[in-house]
Amino acid sequence: MTNTLPIKAKVMIGMVAVASLCPLFFGVINWHMPAWPQLALLMAAAVLSSRLKVKLAGMTSTMSGNLPVILLGVTQLGLLGSLLVAATAAIAQSYGSGKKVNAVQFLFNTCTLMNACAVAYFAYHSHLFTGFAGGSAASLAMAAGAYFLANTAPVASIIGLTEHHSPFALWHKVFLWSFPNYVIGAGLTAIVSFFTTIGGVAALMAVLFAVHKSYKMYVSHTEQTQPKALAMATGR
Repeated sequence: MTNTLPIKAKVMIGMVAVASLCPLFFGVINWHMPAWPQLALLMAAAVLSSRLKVKLAGMTSTMSGNLPVILLGVTQLGLLGSLLVAATAAIAQSYGSGKKVNAVQFLFNTCTLMNACAVAYFAYHSHLFTGFAGGSAASLAMAAGAYFLANTAPVASIIGLTEHHSPFALWHKVFLWSFPNYVIGAGLTAIVSFFTTIGGVAALMAVLFAVHKSYKMYVSHTEQTQPKALAMATGR
């Protein structure tokens, strides 16, 4: 596959991969003993939530429901633990469907998810809203927004480079509509954080399943009623 990729796409994949080493190195050198039961539970939840996929309108790409689980890792675990949850979600997301995934695609997807997790982690722990009423909720909202940009922008860029579309136009027309999913994810994370870990994660998975079904119905309806709009969005 790498032989068929444009030079700009190869460079970008390399940059994304190298960038992921920075938070991983930082997480390792600042490693502390995690709460292993909590880490194991969130990793298992990451696998399950990554299987709840929704096809992006007009594209072959999919969107998984693992955001709230990753955000829970960001709020409750250290950086390294958060990255382990994100990496687990990436593996389940790439190989859970049974479709063959090449090494380059897997590398890009995993590194992108880890980078997005790291950006969300630093945004949440930036203490920007410390001392303000509702500071924790504001930090979580900022983390979800940062995750959204760090996750969707590279994907839109690599698709644009490989399929010769404008990355910004592709992001704006195809990925921007998924932003409510990130808002819902942040809200679910905030609600679940008030419960015990096991009970909260169980409730979260039930809600994610319901949201997954709703999104599938919405996307299916959109593809049936607005085929021309979707064709314009992807430039096809």
